[in-house]
Parts: sequence; structure tokens; C-alpha cells
Amino acid sequence: MSARNATAYQTRIHQIVFGFFFIAAVAVAIRSLMFGAFSRAALIASVFAGIGLIVALQERYWLLLPFFAISNLGLRGLPFNGAELGCLIVIAVHFLRLGLKQDQPARFNMDLLIVLPFFFWILFVFFLNPVGLAMFGSDTIGGRFYFQIFVACMAFVAMSTQRIDEQSAKCLFFVILGGMLYSLGKGVLFPRADPDEAILLGEAAEASSRYAFTVCANIYMLLFARYALSDILISPGRMVIFAVLAMLTVFSGKRRSFGTLALVPLFRVFLEGKQKALTALMTCLAVLILAFAIAGDGTLYRLPKSARRALSVVVPKYETTAAAGMNDIFREHMREQARFVIHESPWFGRKGFAMNYKETAWMHFGGAKTDIFVGHAYAGNWHSTWYAYAADFGIPCMILWLLFTLYMIRYAYRACRTVTIGVWLPTCCLFYAMRILVDIAFSYTSGHSATTTLSTLISYGTLLAIVGGYRKAHFDIST
Repeated sequence: MSARNATAYQTRIHQIVFGFFFIAAVAVAIRSLMFGAFSRAALIASVFAGIGLIVALQERYWLLLPFFAISNLGLRGLPFNGAELGCLIVIAVHFLRLGLKQDQPARFNMDLLIVLPFFFWILFVFFLNPVGLAMFGSDTIGGRFYFQIFVACMAFVAMSTQRIDEQSAKCLFFVILGGMLYSLGKGVLFPRADPDEAILLGEAAEASSRYAFTVCANIYMLLFARYALSDILISPGRMVIFAVLAMLTVFSGKRRSFGTLALVPLFRVFLEGKQKALTALMTCLAVLILAFAIAGDGTLYRLPKSARRALSVVVPKYETTAAAGMNDIFREHMREQARFVIHESPWFGRKGFAMNYKETAWMHFGGAKTDIFVGHAYAGNWHSTWYAYAADFGIPCMILWLLFTLYMIRYAYRACRTVTIGVWLPTCCLFYAMRILVDIAFSYTSGHSATTTLSTLISYGTLLAIVGGYRKAHFDIST
């Protein structure tokens, strides 16, 4: 059998298997619905449809990880969020294909080995104070966070073995965009509550769709990775799209998202080294427009409260308002809690996520009556990457994460200077590099030692796959 016939035969087999699982999913769903088991029908149908989709994607099965991670799409009935579910799918399929010799094993060069000291320190602290039965006891404290770190490292290894070519990068771009649009639509249709106001003002949290617009900052970043600043300025349609995304981001009231708007053009210049003068000119123009908008607030018009909150990071006159300053008050309380834990145990922090008797009592008996800041501390919600690693696992863990962070910055810079041929490969490379840099830029005000590990390793692993695919295609490197 010729190579072409073998490929056609394999494709036909995949189509048949996909059709089988699709028909099975429909049949099982219909049967469950006839008996009134709606939740079970949805779960079973989703599982069968997912298996069929994995078969249909073939070697591009890894696309499910960025989609699930960005959209945070979970399945009702399964105790996993979107990022966890995407990691589990990629891990299972990768090691199955590895056994069938359809995937390449990981090559443990410096790009992978840089993660190991951090991971081994986590394991060391875990063995010092294992969670025991708490592994199965909670989705907020206990072993759940160890689970996230473990699947993050396994999925990172699996993703790093992939080789993303130009066509796969195009699929990746639209998968990311689709995941963001899904997240935006879900947030607008099913708004969530504002936790900050409930914590600090003692009021009932009200659902608000404006928090969904934080996704617009990520869409802005993705499109900015696709189009250079000069390409945006010569197209009125693109300028309108970027202006709308910027306004919706500011309306969300989240200062990290607002800061992302300002940092993305600067990060692109840093990574590519192009259009420095144009970027500087447009930055000055944007500052002038923003200054005029702020100057007219309160006299000619009134900006929404959420916009004032977003602008409070750079505008002193908004800092004294409750809506603007509440997050700073909350974070300062959390930093005080973290400093106390680090002072008590600088080497191991609170020894990981094992629930001690105080944490267990707070969770099961006194959660509603205990200081909410203490509760966030028990759950590891330190709202700072550096305090999180130091408070949860000790100062050595924070130092190891710092070394890994510095290596990522260097790798992201070199990756964007290497991946230059094509359209979609450089776009995806820039997006993930800027995503890493944005997370680092705001690491002092946001972060969790488990969820940060999960999101960072997914981004870094995908960046390794992009660079590996580019090198294989353009430098004829067999990997």
C-alpha cells in the first residue's frame, strides 16, 4: 500500500470511528431524556461526543487544552474546571499515543528541566505534610490544589512534545478566539457576582455582566498579536474593533485588564523590536486622549463607576472612592496574613495545602463567622504570586519560581525573534509570549500557587510546541 493510500485509509478509519461515537452519543442522550435523566443525558452525550472529537482531531487533539483552559468549559457532573479537564484529556491521549508510538517522547533539555526544581520542592513539602484524606475532601483547600499542580506539570510535558506547524497554528488561533468569545457570551448571559463589594462593604454581592468584559482584554491581546500597529492604523474597521474592545475592557472595572491594554503594545515592541517610534507616538496620543477624558469627568459628563475603578491605577483623584480603592485594602490585608505565615515558617510556609485542625474548623464550622481574610488565607487566595509561593511552600519555593520566571522571559524573547516566517505561527508565538509577560507584570497583585502554576505551564508548554514546530519546519531539526 502506497503512503497516499495508507493516509487515506487511516483518515477513513477516523471518520468511521467519529461517526460511531457521534451516533452513540445521540442515541444515549435520547434514551436518557426519555426517562427524564437530563443531567445524565448531557454528561453521557458530552463524553461520547468528546471521544469522537478527539478521534476526528487526530494528531491535533492538543487543541482541546487551550480551548478548555481559555473558555473554562466544564462538564456538569464531572468535578473538574475547564483547565483541569483540558489537561486530563491531553495527558490521557498523549500517553495512549505514546504507547502506540504515534507521539514522540519528551526530550528533557533545559527548557523542560528548568521546571523540575520547583516541582520537586512542591513534592518535598507535600511529603513533609501530606494531605491524607483531605485529597478528596474539598475543591477549595486540601489536595485539590496539589492535583492542579500535578496535572499542570504532566500536561506541560505532553504539550512540549507537540510540533505545531503553520496550519495547526491557524487552527490554534481560531480555537483561542472561539474560546474567548464563548467565555464572553457566557459571562454576559449568566453574570457572576462581585466578591469584592460583598467582602469589604458587607453587602450582598450583585450579579453583573460587566465582569465578562475582562475577556475583551485577552481578545485585544490576541488580535494585537495578529496585526501590527501599522496594520491597525491603516484599516478603519480594525481601528473600530480595537476601540470597542478597549472601551469594554475599561467598562469592566478590572484594573489588570485596563493595564493589559497599555502593556500589550509595549510588550510587542520588546519582543519583536519593530515599530518603536510609531508605538511611542501612539502611546503619547492615547495618554492625551485619556487625560482629556478624565479632565471632563465630573463637569461635562460622568464616567461609569466601573471605569473610574479601572482608571484608579493611574488617576489619583479616583483612589479615595470606595469603588476604586477596595481591592487595594483587600490585598493589603492578604499581604499582612502572608507576611505573618512567612515570618512563622520561612522555609516551608504553611507546609502546602494540607488542612490542619484550624483550617478544618474554619471550613466546616466557622466559615461564616470567621474573619474572611483568614478564610482566603486558608484557601491560598493570597492575590500575589510571590506571597503565594512563599506563604504556601516557603521562601525557597518562591526563589525557584523566580528562576523559572526569568528563564521564561528569556525564552519568550528569543522565541519571538526566532519565529518570523509565516502568519499564524508568529501570531500564536507572540500571543503566548505576551500572555506570559502580562501575567508576570501583574504577579504582585494577583496569583495563586496552584492556579498560577496551572495557567503558566499551559502557556509555556504551548510556546515550546510552537517553537519546536517552527524549528522542525524551517531548520530541518528532527524532534
